[in-house]
Amino acid sequence: MLRILRLLAAAGLLLALSACNESSSSTTSATRTDADAPAVTAAQLCVSSDCGEAQPLLVIPDAENLIFSDDGRLFVSGGQQVYEILPALDGDGYRAVVIADSDCNFTGLAIARGVLYAACGDSRLFAGHLTPQPLLSEIYRLSDMCIPNGVAIGADGALYVVDEPLNITPGSCLPPNPKIVRLAIDPADPLRIQSQQLWLAGSATGGLYLGLDNVLRFPNGLQRDGDFFYGSDGGSLYRVEQLPGGAAGEVEPLFFTPTAIDDIGLVVGGILATDFFTGRIMLVSRDGERLQQTDYGSFASPSSVRLGRPPLFLPTDILVTEKGVLGEHNLPIDRLTLFRRGAVTP
Repeated sequence: MLRILRLLAAAGLLLALSACNESSSSTTSATRTDADAPAVTAAQLCVSSDCGEAQPLLVIPDAENLIFSDDGRLFVSGGQQVYEILPALDGDGYRAVVIADSDCNFTGLAIARGVLYAACGDSRLFAGHLTPQPLLSEIYRLSDMCIPNGVAIGADGALYVVDEPLNITPGSCLPPNPKIVRLAIDPADPLRIQSQQLWLAGSATGGLYLGLDNVLRFPNGLQRDGDFFYGSDGGSLYRVEQLPGGAAGEVEPLFFTPTAIDDIGLVVGGILATDFFTGRIMLVSRDGERLQQTDYGSFASPSSVRLGRPPLFLPTDILVTEKGVLGEHNLPIDRLTLFRRGAVTP
């Protein structure tokens, strides 16, 4: 019954949003963006503890990233595996199904041409076709990377991967070399990477960082909307335009807070962001104005955040991965959580 009610609610909300969807431009699967979700605007969202509440759904060891396919399938990466989230067999709740052929510290996720790509912290790249029972296998090994993290598909159909210059392994990734690399995907075979090249170089000098300059130092999350990439960098949010010909434009800082922003999600007119250290999620306008945020400690080290998609969730739902304690895979606070508008008791 609960499953049926969810489906009916999602269908009703989709009808209400159809006028917005009709005005949005269409995209192909090769140029899918994080903003291709149903056209829910920032003004329609509840991203505050005053209007909504967190509802833990299921445990995901060392939960890291999440992504929806165009038809509403949900995939989540973690410190050991990549999972597809499916309805529970009894129809009430959800279950996580392992879909990678080997364990790894999985990070960023992206979808293009019916293929799910999953970056791994040891520089392996996994991928697999989105069949009814997908299986991800290693297809490529990135070179000169510290921690491959955020992943996005460019307007050119290439895969863009963030290199985060932080590693808990002593002696590795020194000196740090933050950057974004471009992986060219074979037009005839989406499971074959043709080449890797540097797309945007950051600063390896470190030093005081207030997120107000146009240099990347601690890049993490990455999403794309049209010709612009949006990302997180330490406590800042930024955007960078992909210029005609494919080169990167100037890094444009949008927002800064003295904490660590992990991954982000895009909505019409806004950016969803996870505040890893203070345990909350935020909604920031595309111009860098903080619009809403949950209370401190609402989540246990939130890592990624995305809008929901039918049929599993409402378009105004917000899904959050909670990483808990870094590197610890056996805590009940490592989980996938739903934040939904609803009755909040004082």
